[in-house]
Amino acid sequence: MLRNDPRRVTAQVDGAHICAEYSELTGQLCLRQDGTLVREWFPPHSWMAIASVAGARHWGTRPTDDELLALLHNEMALLRAS
Repeated sequence: MLRNDPRRVTAQVDGAHICAEYSELTGQLCLRQDGTLVREWFPPHSWMAIASVAGARHWGTRPTDDELLALLHNEMALLRAS
């Protein structure tokens, strides 16, 4: 069964409040830093982004909290490097 509400995880990274939010209904994936949208993906890109850090267990379509946290930390590392 699909979740109606988005799956959301948060973390503190370098003093900033970061949130990853994924909607199983639409496949939309958002990263927000202190409430501001930093990145946004839609299928199939959202699924590939999740699968790239989490493996292909659900092909990125039903991520767990741990998988979203892995994506969040990976994306923040990429943003710091650029």
